[in-house]
Amino acid sequence: MGGDINSIVDGDISLSLFVPSLLNEEMDNQIAFNFVDYVSDINFISFHFAKKFNNNLMFFSGIDAINYGQFDETDEIGNIISKFSASQQIATIGVSKYLGNNFTFGSNIRLMNSKLESYHSIALSSNISATYHNKDSRFTSTLLVKNFGKPIKNYTSNQEDLPFEIQMGLSKSLKHLPFRYSFVFHHLNVYDLSNSYNPITIFDPATNELIVREETVAKKLLRHVVLGTELNPFRKNLFLRAGFNFQRREDLKLDSSFNMSGFSWGLGFSIIKLQVNYSRSAFHSSSMLNSFSIVANLSNFVP
Repeated sequence: MGGDINSIVDGDISLSLFVPSLLNEEMDNQIAFNFVDYVSDINFISFHFAKKFNNNLMFFSGIDAINYGQFDETDEIGNIISKFSASQQIATIGVSKYLGNNFTFGSNIRLMNSKLESYHSIALSSNISATYHNKDSRFTSTLLVKNFGKPIKNYTSNQEDLPFEIQMGLSKSLKHLPFRYSFVFHHLNVYDLSNSYNPITIFDPATNELIVREETVAKKLLRHVVLGTELNPFRKNLFLRAGFNFQRREDLKLDSSFNMSGFSWGLGFSIIKLQVNYSRSAFHSSSMLNSFSIVANLSNFVP
């Protein structure tokens, strides 16, 4: 929910794609399929698998692919001369190990391939994380370092860097209410996340000019926060979820009308031996993102 989840310890292998320390023994022999209906005809699919080894060691593997669809290639005056496509793929291998005293450490290696028309890039990166999970107090906290690596092959002769990021997160389940909340603090290595393409302006009647105003300190700090909530009615196999991403809303909202940019909501439920999840995220007033996932444990299908 909200685009970032890094401190939810559930039996869902998909959560450990970016946060390897969330891998736990409940995910042994678990597989997951994810499909995202993105903006326009952009689609994202992924397959994940986890296996437990001795000495509290968990193994993760996954394939992710995004297809951006077909585009028209034109000449300098706009005549269509051909079509081209764009796609990206990521192969991930990760491990986690329970260290004792409620701490788990995890890391992964990700091989990323990107082809945009005739431009091709390959990169190798790693995510490293540590998670503290206390079942008795129902509290979880995670420190995550994302995209630690470098390109092997660049799109052009220009050297590019990966979007390095440091995150922290925490979640807490209430004792007497089937409710859980979580906070993600992202891009801790970058203070100012304000968008130069959507500045705050005011009209000066004396000069008839628009004056650009800098964001307040409070708003700059809030841009680092993602809020997530989950309600488990009657403590059964139904989960209602909602989230809010402050930065996404500030960057994509329309001042002329109200819209749900930055908000997300969804649900999860178990049916037969499958765990099914659905979420809907509002980016812009003209686009919604729909995510589907199916999680199963192969051990449940083996007699």
